[in-house]
Amino acid sequence: MTKALACFLLAGALAWTQDISVGKILVASRKSHDADFAATVILLVRHDRQASIGLFVNRPLSIPLSEVYPELKGAQLKLYAGGPVTVGIRALYRSRAQPAGTTSVLQNVSMISTKTLLAKMAAAETSSNVFRVYAGYTGWSPGQLQDEVARGLWHVFAGDAGVVFDPHPETVWSRLIGRLPHGQ
Repeated sequence: MTKALACFLLAGALAWTQDISVGKILVASRKSHDADFAATVILLVRHDRQASIGLFVNRPLSIPLSEVYPELKGAQLKLYAGGPVTVGIRALYRSRAQPAGTTSVLQNVSMISTKTLLAKMAAAETSSNVFRVYAGYTGWSPGQLQDEVARGLWHVFAGDAGVVFDPHPETVWSRLIGRLPHGQ
């Protein structure tokens, strides 16, 4: 099956691309046998000469946000695993306007990496359909992600805020992988 046909089959979901850049979505292929990355969907939030960094968008956790961010006692937000590197806390915010102090990741989605802004959004009890908090991240050294894509470990798609803020994140991978030719 040609790549053009595969792209056509994904119409209405995500567009296939080979371009690895900020805002792209990585879908783990069935070839991935690393337990940390099996069945993951990742939003790339940084990609440059030094590193590539992403956040799992399909791994909700059952621990409260206050456990990793004690200053937010009582915050009723669901926490997501950002990746196997358990350093730091970040958030993604979906809005047409990019708030000051955030980094644009894709159209209408910004990343918050300052505790002050994150605390402000959490205190306002911003809805999970526009605001998600991630503990940790996933990262690759220079050239590592490109190598993994070339080996078929990742499918790279255009960014899509609907995937990032899907109301059923735990099923995103199976739905996306099922749309690929032969469930790659």
